[in-house]
Amino acid sequence: MKKTLDFTTVAKWLYSTELFARPSKQLPGRWRLFEYYSEPGEQLENLKEEDLKQAGYHWEIDFEEHGQLSQQKDFPVKFLIDTTECNWEIARNFLKLYPLKTPHKMEVFQFAISRGVLKLLQKDTDGKIIFFGFFRKIEESK
Repeated sequence: MKKTLDFTTVAKWLYSTELFARPSKQLPGRWRLFEYYSEPGEQLENLKEEDLKQAGYHWEIDFEEHGQLSQQKDFPVKFLIDTTECNWEIARNFLKLYPLKTPHKMEVFQFAISRGVLKLLQKDTDGKIIFFGFFRKIEESK
């Protein structure tokens, strides 16, 4: 008796299920900024983890399972000002943040998660980097 593998069944399963490696499954949790790039003028600025600590800058984002986001930040980049709570959603490789008080002031980032690092990128209409940040997931102590 010979067994055959039906690849169409496997393909249907892959497309119909939410795999563990997908970003929407990896994103929930608390993330801490450890490096960022910005291009406020003509030069690209880069602050690494030691620079952020020395300057007293921090940014932690908590992505909750059901599309809520809360953040704690003391950070010089000018977006999501005076907002600590937002709703979030993913559309392809874009992360959209909607402040609860002013949902029409949506912020959009390109994002990727690889090797346990969340990367958020936001550019202006001229293609200059407003923010390119790298976040590590904070493991909850049990």
